[in-house]
Amino acid sequence: MTSLAGTGICFDMDGVLVQSEEFWVAEQRTHILPTTAPDDDIPVSAITGRNYREVYDDLVAEYDVAVSRAEFEALFESAGERIYGEQARLLDGTHDLLSTLAAEGAALALTTSSPHAWIALVDERFGLTRHFDAVVSADDIDGPGKPAPGIYERGAAELDLPPEACVAVEDSTAGVRAAVDAGLYTVGFRGDGDEADLSAADETVTGIDELRAALLDS
Repeated sequence: MTSLAGTGICFDMDGVLVQSEEFWVAEQRTHILPTTAPDDDIPVSAITGRNYREVYDDLVAEYDVAVSRAEFEALFESAGERIYGEQARLLDGTHDLLSTLAAEGAALALTTSSPHAWIALVDERFGLTRHFDAVVSADDIDGPGKPAPGIYERGAAELDLPPEACVAVEDSTAGVRAAVDAGLYTVGFRGDGDEADLSAADETVTGIDELRAALLDS
């Protein structure tokens, strides 16, 4: 194990530290997307990893959308309260991993498309944010969210480090693209059963043990 002093590690939340994707996939597939476009079959992959407030115009351009923007956002907000407040689970070993990374000198940032309201629900249940030197939500970005690089550029800046001194941990195609385009070394993470295309990542790991090895033993 080598010292991580001078290294920043930026973690996505959903599908990495917080196991919520199975609930989001079920909610989107059975309720949100059929309600949004009853006559179309919108794939869940069209919105995975993105800020839900930014995808409405894209869906309107491609599908026969039957709800207003406000109604669309309300579907996500209602689901988010239930998923983060009741259903989501913390990845086993998360607290130990984050504590170990900090003890080895790494600066840690949470860099998520989720709004602060959902982060607060997660924090209330799991006490997650106490591990982080910075918490960056899509709410904080003056510009587009993932797959645009802004959230990772902001994460590195909040840690007072250049992007090339930082590692990103991401589970979605949009998130990997954002991190790579921001200039971070990117670890694609498969821990929530998702089969997203992570081929643009610098390396890909499965589960907490492989993630721990990638971050601590590199």
